Amino acid sequence: MATILTPVTLWRDFDSELPLNEEILSERREGGFVYREICFYGRETGAGRVKVYACYAFPEGVEEFPAVMILFEAGFGFDEDFYKRFLDRGYGVLCVDYCGANGTDKCTQYPKNVDYANYARAGEHLVYANPTAKETSWYEWACVARYGVRYLATRKEVTNVGAIGLRTGGEILFKIAPYAPISCMISVCAAGWLAYRGIDKFSDTQQIFNEERHRFIAGIDSQSYAPYVNCPVLLISAINDAKYDYDRVYDTFRLINPKVEKSILFSAHGNGLVGSHSQENINLFLDKYLKGRLVFISSPVKIGMEEDENGNLTVRSEFDGKGEIREFGIFFTEKITDSKARDWTRILGKSENLYEDNVGVVPLSVFTGSKRALVYSFANYSNGFSVTSKILEVTLDKQYANSTPASRVIYTSKDDRNGFVGYRRRIRSVADCFMKGKSEVTLKPGYGGILGITSPSGIVSYRVGEPRYEPPEGSALNFDAYCAENTSILVTFFMDASEDESAGYSAEVRIEGGGKWKSILLGHDDFKSETGVHLSDFKGAVSVRFLSQSEVLINNVIWI
Repeated sequence: MATILTPVTLWRDFDSELPLNEEILSERREGGFVYREICFYGRETGAGRVKVYACYAFPEGVEEFPAVMILFEAGFGFDEDFYKRFLDRGYGVLCVDYCGANGTDKCTQYPKNVDYANYARAGEHLVYANPTAKETSWYEWACVARYGVRYLATRKEVTNVGAIGLRTGGEILFKIAPYAPISCMISVCAAGWLAYRGIDKFSDTQQIFNEERHRFIAGIDSQSYAPYVNCPVLLISAINDAKYDYDRVYDTFRLINPKVEKSILFSAHGNGLVGSHSQENINLFLDKYLKGRLVFISSPVKIGMEEDENGNLTVRSEFDGKGEIREFGIFFTEKITDSKARDWTRILGKSENLYEDNVGVVPLSVFTGSKRALVYSFANYSNGFSVTSKILEVTLDKQYANSTPASRVIYTSKDDRNGFVGYRRRIRSVADCFMKGKSEVTLKPGYGGILGITSPSGIVSYRVGEPRYEPPEGSALNFDAYCAENTSILVTFFMDASEDESAGYSAEVRIEGGGKWKSILLGHDDFKSETGVHLSDFKGAVSVRFLSQSEVLINNVIWI
């Protein structure tokens, strides 16, 4: 039986005090900042020391400043658009490569006995703890990160050190936060439960783990490290992210050491990316914990369900009483499984329903045919900080006065941006995690001033996979389209959450520019796969995408 190592026993003998032996590989000065390519040494593996590659950038001519270490997602380079956000706010930035071999000499070099630390060659060491958690890629990456923090912490110009991790990088941060001298950590789209991949949290599936899974969970999964974290934590999670399980993020958040300050934000309508509210949270969080400013950081929202005196189902949210609320409301979905492809409908709370002690009540109009639903609350405060509750599972054992019937109407412009999100085009993202600015999904006027929804990256609706909007037997898809110039629009139904083109069924429609809105009617047999197979039925579809080369406005999407 192999040893089950824990966050305590795995790191008990780690030596973080070996000399760094820094070497400056290159340096340039541009726009008031100094950019250095550097290397320094990490842990001793028994076959030599790890040689860490990093980029260190900082304000030119400034004697003291706080700094952040950034760990990007595995397989992605240092995104200058992202780290310059922090340079512009007066921080020093250390971008650390933990992925190793990438075909160039600008990478971290691992000794041969830990070759699996190279992300491209990680293999089973990425997903299994064999024979122990110490023989994993995760252990080596966390070692690199600990030496990265040490590099910043020992520099005389650095006053405080924070850490930001994106997806894989966020998982690494949990492993170093109990031990490294950081003043705060921000984890984006990462919070553990890697051993639970493919297991829906809200399904009825019972999972029995073998001994290896217990070794991985105990020594690697972030939820096991959460109780030992000893610095303030901000968790940011994108809804519908295909790369991690956001349903379980709050489970990790709940386990974080109760002695530390912590906050959480779910970012909806980014379709796997986080938006501008998230960036504002990051800025305020770092201002407080690295610059020492007096910044209000909200506690999480407490959420519960209740039936009002009129028989309506409502969501009761308790917000932080110390903050002034600018906006509040809820997001909900009736799709329980397949977390990567849900339509999260936003309901904004009314000012008259925000009561004393910052308690807000919002009606929840659930579908009469649903037995369960998911809902979470949100609040945006006057200083710009946003916060959310946990994702609450609601059991619907009766019909309420505000329950609603099935709907053939998938979308009208009265829904505003509810019902559609931008298509997952990573090329339009920052660091594969952040939207560029605010949401690209907008409503614009077409013929007669009638509004339609559009986005330069294409728009996707997950409503076709929600119980409320299930297509009736023998139905066809009807929608209105408007464009200023002649173009074509590609409509694609996806039958799984991957949204892989090979899993899609498409129909291309030519649309004449100008004039009135055009009504388009498409039956299931108008849609074909890449291999020419016709779609047999709309039922079972997960999403529908509208994609065009020129701007096309969409409205009145209906099953008829």
